[in-house]
Amino acid sequence: MKIRPLLSFLGITLMLAGLSIGLSGCTTVAATGERHLSLVSEAQEVEMGKEYDGQIQQSLGVYNDPDLQKYIQDLGTRIAAKTERTNLPWTFRIADDPVVNAFAIPGGYIYVTRGLLAHMNNETQLSGVIAHEIGHVTARHSVNNMSNQMLAQLGLVVGAILAPEEMQKYGDLVSTGLGILFLKFSRDDETQADNLAVRYMVRDKQNPAELIRVMNVLEKVSEASGGSQIPEWLSTHPSPPTRVEDITAQIDTLKERPVYAKIDKSAYLARLGGMTFGDDPREGYFKGNAFYHPELKFRVDFPQGWKTANQKQAVVAQSSSEDAVLQLTLANTQSADSASNGFFTQQGVTAGQRQSLSINGLRSIAGTFSATTEQGALAGKATFVEYDGKVYQILGYSTQTAWSGYQSAVNTAALSFIRLTDKEALSVKPMKIKIVTLPEAMTLEQFNKKYPSAVPLASVALANQVETTTTFKKGDKVKQIVQ
Repeated sequence: MKIRPLLSFLGITLMLAGLSIGLSGCTTVAATGERHLSLVSEAQEVEMGKEYDGQIQQSLGVYNDPDLQKYIQDLGTRIAAKTERTNLPWTFRIADDPVVNAFAIPGGYIYVTRGLLAHMNNETQLSGVIAHEIGHVTARHSVNNMSNQMLAQLGLVVGAILAPEEMQKYGDLVSTGLGILFLKFSRDDETQADNLAVRYMVRDKQNPAELIRVMNVLEKVSEASGGSQIPEWLSTHPSPPTRVEDITAQIDTLKERPVYAKIDKSAYLARLGGMTFGDDPREGYFKGNAFYHPELKFRVDFPQGWKTANQKQAVVAQSSSEDAVLQLTLANTQSADSASNGFFTQQGVTAGQRQSLSINGLRSIAGTFSATTEQGALAGKATFVEYDGKVYQILGYSTQTAWSGYQSAVNTAALSFIRLTDKEALSVKPMKIKIVTLPEAMTLEQFNKKYPSAVPLASVALANQVETTTTFKKGDKVKQIVQ
């Protein structure tokens, strides 16, 4: 967790509502030849992309490697120059996220994660992923989906006037839908983006057959993670085997077999040397129920038995009964007084008793509160701790009827906030990718014995796109994961 102020992704929905939307009529999408009713102009699309790009940079973070970022920008720009929308301000970034993923937002903003980079084996494979995401933009998938949602919302508004009782229950669904359009596409959209990826790879003289290898990698990553770690490539995307069939069929339709550029694995792997692999413990990590943050130098003990998660903007925990939440975030202020006043004076929040106190020598303000929401009445406690020029908000809440059973656990967690002084915890380092040039032929198991990795053998195999029984040749370059 980078402990940033918590952002509301409802902001993008509000921004959409504020756009002046004119009925532009049907337009033909150059990349697909399809005609769609467009309620969002290209200028509006670019403006939305710019706004959302800023939110993504704050929430996910951009990987801190200028050379690698420039490489992605140059590669993406080269591919985008061969598309039907060369006029867009194409922007390509590496998200500082270990999950194997990539996504596109309107206006030509493309993100690939460092987790995806780590599992690619050459530039052509990466080009295939980028070309796929570019395909979403050139086909205007987000814009078309937004136009459909806007029409649906307009219909609901009319329906609410005619039959408000009947239509009221659909209102929240529509508003929620607008907020996730940027990250969700239909399966037909995904298939179309794959087809466009083949087109753009061929134009860039990149062998689209490497996109098939990408699908195989995605399938194995999904299997290794229980199918839950690459949602944007699999939850809405067709299954990798299906995509392999479709991509193969698309390649077979090519009238000419162009001369593709040579696939240079060595040059690509050289760029990965030193890149962070997996979660970065410098941004916080759990050891049992204790959360340590080496960079910000603090520790907090969460309740025993609660489910915990270290996210980019918050550390959260949920009770085993799933009826209570504890959340640690960074307040957007430098004093506990202003942070607490801002929280307790929110509309809908009823403040209880507040007190100033010292938590392990740190000036703090804590208070109880109640709130009425659509899900029912809530009760909880908010604690604001001043530390090292920042203010940390520790918020615990539950249903009003269950709060008495959790109040002690929430209070104990808040009171556990303390300076981190343990040298071992402060010096923890992330895993890195090291590229090894083999001095002789050897199996993966032999490689792992001679050049041991900090992850299991299966993870080393997956990162290198090989089986655990694979034999390498002398001179091969292999990824080693070191601490």
